[in-house]
Amino acid sequence: MTEEMDKVPRTFLKALADFNREREMVFKEFDEIQNKYSKGEDIVEDLKQFKSKRPGIFVVIDDLFHKAVEVEHKLDQEQVKAEEREVMREFKDRFSDLAEAIDLLVLEELVASR
Repeated sequence: MTEEMDKVPRTFLKALADFNREREMVFKEFDEIQNKYSKGEDIVEDLKQFKSKRPGIFVVIDDLFHKAVEVEHKLDQEQVKAEEREVMREFKDRFSDLAEAIDLLVLEELVASR
C-alpha cells in the first residue's frame, strides 16, 4: 500500500477528536439509549437522532464495533494516546449490546439510499 493510500482521512481524525472532546455527553446519551434497550424499548429513533446530531461521531462508533482492526490500524498510524484508546475501549465494552442495533440502522440506511 502506498503512503498516500494508507493516510488516515481528516474526517476520521476530526470525528475521533470530537468523540474524545464530547465523550461525557456521548456516554450519557448512550447510557440513556442502552437503558431503553435493556427495557425492550425500540431505540432506532434514538440512534437516528444521535446520528443526525453527531454524524462523524456515529461513524466512529459504528467503526469501533464493525471495523475494529481498521480502527486500530488508524489509531496506531496516528499514534493516538493510550488514554484516548482506553475511552474507546470502554465505550465499546460498555455498549456492546447496542452493536447489532447500530449495524441494522446503518444497513437499513444503505438499502434505503439505493
